[in-house]
Amino acid sequence: MTVAVSVITATRNRARVLARCLEALDAQTLDPARYEVLVADDASTDDTPAVVDAARRRARCAIRAYRMDRRSGVPAARNAAIHGAQGEVVAFVDDDSLAPPVFLDAHLDAHTVHPDGIVCRGPVIVTETLDRPFDVRGGVLDISTAYFDTDNGSVRRADLLRAGLFDEAFFPYGWEGLDLGLRLRRLGLRRVFRRDAVLYHYRPEVSPGTLSAMLVKEEERARTARIFFAKYPTLEARFAVQLTPLHLLLNLLQRGFGAVHAGNVETLVARTRRWGAPALGRVLLSGVLNERYLAELRGRGAPRTRAANG
Repeated sequence: MTVAVSVITATRNRARVLARCLEALDAQTLDPARYEVLVADDASTDDTPAVVDAARRRARCAIRAYRMDRRSGVPAARNAAIHGAQGEVVAFVDDDSLAPPVFLDAHLDAHTVHPDGIVCRGPVIVTETLDRPFDVRGGVLDISTAYFDTDNGSVRRADLLRAGLFDEAFFPYGWEGLDLGLRLRRLGLRRVFRRDAVLYHYRPEVSPGTLSAMLVKEEERARTARIFFAKYPTLEARFAVQLTPLHLLLNLLQRGFGAVHAGNVETLVARTRRWGAPALGRVLLSGVLNERYLAELRGRGAPRTRAANG
């Protein structure tokens, strides 16, 4: 039977959550002979190769790894996998996301109904648990209007090649999906949104270790945002990367004019959970992360972290 869908999962040093991601992809209702999973490994230094090998031995579907010899960036890793993909349709799933059983069926059906070429998207719902991730219900904070996303997006492989694949200048990651989406849209591909193609994005509870890693990621994302704006010096791009005084003001309001900061956000997020208002905690954490992003974007460097004061 011909492979219809190639699922590409880019990863680097997330062996534990990658294992769960691969388990979910192997448990799809789609005939396992009709899809393959390609792990685009950006030179991980943890147990990722062993996790992929173990998943390959257990899986009903084909699982293959494209491992970079040295860290080359997520766009380069994804491009290597796209070149080796056998499916007519390529679906993108992040390594910290979990796909319900009907996920690939929904994506493939969308491309079958629209054979002229589309970009298919589905909802992405944040979950803080790996044990029962699909029990979470989505909310306002999970809504996305993005045309294309590398976490829960699919497109025909031929259209990816026509668009020129991911721009590897976005190293190590960040904005490569929006950049590719702009080029796909210029090809005239229509966006189709399938609510049944839902994906659950695992975001662990914030802690000292996870917060510092999140802040580093925001710094990396800001550096590639500069590359994106240099490539698209337009008003639309300026708003997309938040390079306006309005975004500074909105972030200041989101953080209560500085009352919420990296030194106390862990405590505040924990309190919102006890109050039964986890969505508020997500808003506060987002404000602190965005503060770091905006500071790096403008070349001011990271703001000094204040001691936690509860």
